[in-house]
Amino acid sequence: MKKLLGVIAASAFVIGVAAPAVAMGSGDAYENMQVGVTYTVYEPSYTAGIKAQHAGGNDLCQKGTEQNLTVIYGKADSQRLTITEGNPMCSDIGTGEVVLRTTSNVSMAYVQAYCDPASSQKCTKADVIKFGGHLEVTLPGVNGLRSTRIWIETYGGNNLSAQQLVRIARSLAPVGS
Repeated sequence: MKKLLGVIAASAFVIGVAAPAVAMGSGDAYENMQVGVTYTVYEPSYTAGIKAQHAGGNDLCQKGTEQNLTVIYGKADSQRLTITEGNPMCSDIGTGEVVLRTTSNVSMAYVQAYCDPASSQKCTKADVIKFGGHLEVTLPGVNGLRSTRIWIETYGGNNLSAQQLVRIARSLAPVGS
């Protein structure tokens, strides 16, 4: 009987400790990040089939500034992209030549290609696949939250196309909507 009571007590303790641990996070990095910031966090529904490998706030923001959300998709030896969100952004992103202007969720979006600076040829949106690049857009705030600046970057040799970056940007929706 003592053993049975001991097992029951131990089980109750484990359940009591485990339940709050599960409740602390939703398992969705985008939803978890929205809890700690006053800008609107956007989550993509399309990522070109690339799975998230790492998600979290970066530590580049100054003390007293809200953290930026950074999600890295893909592995080093495959297609990769990074989505960074914030207001303000606490770091810089590569610069390139603007090769495409479009809209994403009613906001103006710009795609830059990281073209070869030694080349005398005009940079085109096809160069995003060759050299990498990024899409930049500022999306509106919702539900009393502030607007969000978003960078979607492809890099590393097996890059996404400019159109894929646009498709990812157009799939962004505010968390919880």
